[in-house]
Amino acid sequence: MWQKIAKIILRNRWFILAILLILTVFFGYFAFTGLKIDNKYGNMLPKNSVAQRNYYKFKKTFGEDGSTLVIAIQADSLYTETLFREWKELGDSILQIDGVNSVISEATLFSIHNNKEEQKFEAKRVFSDVTYQEKSIDDIRNEIKRNPIYDGILYNDSSNVSLMMVTMDERFLSDQKKSKVVLDIEELAESYSDDFGKVHFAGLPHIRVVVGKRIIREMYIFIGLAIFVTSLLLYLFFRSFRVVAICNAVVFIAVIWSMGSIGILGFNISIMMALIPPLMIVIGIPNCIFLMTKYHQEVKGHGNKIKALAVVITKIGTATFLTNFTTALGFSTFIFTNSEKLTEFGVVASLNIMIVFVLSICIIPIIASLSKKPKDRHLKHLERKFARGFLERLVQVTSFKRPWVYAIACLVLLLSGIGMAKMEATGNITGDLPDDDPILKDVQFVEKHFGGAIPYEILVNYKQPGRLFKSQTVRKVEAIQEMYAEDSLFSKSLSYVDFMKVVNMAYHENNPAFYKVISNRDKKRLKSYLDKFDMSSSTAGNMSLKELIDTTTTTLRIRTQMKDIGSYEVADKVDSMLLKVDSILNPEKVRWEAAYEQYSKGKQSYIDTLLQDPGIYNTMTVLLSKGDSELLMEFDLDPEKIKSYYKQEDFKEKLREAIDQEYFGVVFTGTSVVASEGTQYLVKNLITSLLFAVITISLLMALLFRSWRMVLISLVPNVIPLLFTAGVMGWMGIPLKPSTLLVFSIAFGISVDDTIHYLAKYRQELKSHKWELKQCVINSIRESGLGMFYTSIVLFCGFSMFSFSQFGGTQALGLLVSLTLLVAMVTNLVLLPSLLLTLDRRITTKSFEEPYFEVYDEDSDIEWDDLQVKSQLENNPQEEEQDA
Repeated sequence: MWQKIAKIILRNRWFILAILLILTVFFGYFAFTGLKIDNKYGNMLPKNSVAQRNYYKFKKTFGEDGSTLVIAIQADSLYTETLFREWKELGDSILQIDGVNSVISEATLFSIHNNKEEQKFEAKRVFSDVTYQEKSIDDIRNEIKRNPIYDGILYNDSSNVSLMMVTMDERFLSDQKKSKVVLDIEELAESYSDDFGKVHFAGLPHIRVVVGKRIIREMYIFIGLAIFVTSLLLYLFFRSFRVVAICNAVVFIAVIWSMGSIGILGFNISIMMALIPPLMIVIGIPNCIFLMTKYHQEVKGHGNKIKALAVVITKIGTATFLTNFTTALGFSTFIFTNSEKLTEFGVVASLNIMIVFVLSICIIPIIASLSKKPKDRHLKHLERKFARGFLERLVQVTSFKRPWVYAIACLVLLLSGIGMAKMEATGNITGDLPDDDPILKDVQFVEKHFGGAIPYEILVNYKQPGRLFKSQTVRKVEAIQEMYAEDSLFSKSLSYVDFMKVVNMAYHENNPAFYKVISNRDKKRLKSYLDKFDMSSSTAGNMSLKELIDTTTTTLRIRTQMKDIGSYEVADKVDSMLLKVDSILNPEKVRWEAAYEQYSKGKQSYIDTLLQDPGIYNTMTVLLSKGDSELLMEFDLDPEKIKSYYKQEDFKEKLREAIDQEYFGVVFTGTSVVASEGTQYLVKNLITSLLFAVITISLLMALLFRSWRMVLISLVPNVIPLLFTAGVMGWMGIPLKPSTLLVFSIAFGISVDDTIHYLAKYRQELKSHKWELKQCVINSIRESGLGMFYTSIVLFCGFSMFSFSQFGGTQALGLLVSLTLLVAMVTNLVLLPSLLLTLDRRITTKSFEEPYFEVYDEDSDIEWDDLQVKSQLENNPQEEEQDA
């Protein structure tokens, strides 16, 4: 097959180049016009997960929870005429910007006043006269400070920190170009820093837009770094600018295709997706090295350039294909995580890795055939003393130091096991940011003064419309808020109960003493006021009541923010709070469930215990009457009548329904909860994906080598580096999170390439040297070791460049993958040959010698006389004859 491919490539050089050029222009168009930034932060859950469905339902009901940009200042003298006017001026200026829905600060507040004559509430701005003729600055300060709802939401009186909350249009935040409005707002706010001091920014819009900007900038920086590093290494290896240029042509086209494919598929650029273009360089260069090294070896052997290129395609085409395929398999495991972002990453990465193979196998032979034959100085790297000395040292170790090799391997495994026991799983929204990052510093500033910065929502389904304003319901919601107020992880919460307190205070001339739940006596007096009042107007904390209650779904919202702690800590807190909130909302639940369980066991006397509750009884009578008003009246007149229905077949189901109807439902959601669930989900699924990668690649190697013993042996040098890296993570305190878990699947898919190259060469040597096992192992090291060494160095340096990222996850990914691949090179060049020598004929079976298909084809299989290629040298017959 590869002979035919070689003929097609070398006979149709200009046609193939033209096709590649057209496709490159096509992909380039989408690369520069179709790329969009994915700046939605932290949500990695699949769409069908319970937490994701709850979050979508919340957003559909109440809107986005992460659309508020927070501007914070710490000013001892904000309440001076000049500074307060400027604070209002800043808010008014921001409100005029397209994409801003509302601005709330101490200078934009409304207060509610009791118009006793018309018996209605009137909303008036606290501060509207910038000349201070209507109110003095002291009057304004007193009016704001006397309303308890603002303390802890808009200001912290003890530390003199004030907030301005800017609600953004989600359509602007999701659009790459329009999202720059956030940066414009921040630039405008910073222009007032001479008056207010340092301006801090928090909220998800700030994080999303600034991080999105960094992602794009880093992608281009890493592309440049990757080209520079790999070009330098290529020149050091080959000492030829021509080789550097040819290899760069391959990866440059691969970068354009990878970026274009992202745009064509409609995917967005996320932190992970931005790694793909530079990864194409890092992964593509080893292809180039293997092909160029083989090309130089062939040219040195017989001097015929065209024959050498045909041999390159024919002899190692399968091996290069398989190494790319196994690497693609490592990335493709992310497709099965059921996470939209990781699935997209897996699709694009695995697809483009195979594209890199196609580009390499086409472009290198074609350009090399159109170029001059390598000169002797370009072939000297094949005999470089350092490289040959390195390989001979490996031969000595595997031949005579195998006990030491095994001892060191066991020691590494022991230390790795101890380190793995120290590993901890975590992950939070700002966890990938360095400790001194301005984003993290500002988030911590807001957390310090207000208790939390990441949205956390409590949704309570009160199920029956008449329940909402009942004193019992109001007291329960108030108890939940008081419980959260005592927890330092959360900011001050807000609910419709706070709205009721503000209304009650307004009714009593804005007396702070009446900032409390409305009494039953006052409810009747306030009814006429509330009927005339616009519930959608800004009132409690400048929020409308409709943002806190949805009567169509009988859902009320308790809104708060949580500190950005680890995902598993969030999960533990959610679990503990769920029990506490449920006990507040449903104090009878334990007793009712115990009674229902006894009834389910046949003890009908417990039915009476349950029906003693008026709510359960009334719901049961409604269910049993089935809309018959006369029957419902009979139940009301004769409570004993219901006993005649105890024997009905569906009575138990109706009783279950009646009990459930009395319970308040509660759901915790918001960005903090979804991000926590997403991290835990990914950790579990990435571990599964890693196992899938190991099994899949093992099956592939079984197909290649037809020997399960050889497959097991080949896994040893590839699993040890993974365990070593896990141990290093444990010893160094690097947490296990999605960004670090990616390391193992990626590194395994790449490191196994060396194993395939070595074992394929080893099998070829077995056939050539008639089962002289020791000589075969040694020859395999000498033949394939140099390419393995070169590519490992390139991969190590290529992945190491990610350590310059501003994101901790990307840094860890680069460093850990580099470390893993470096260890894998050593194990594949030292441990694998040692195991082959030690176990010799017990693992090298006849089926291993005769596989289903060859990875390296033999020269004897190639009909060189059938290869006819018009080379550029045909115009000079004498030189062509000399090359032959």
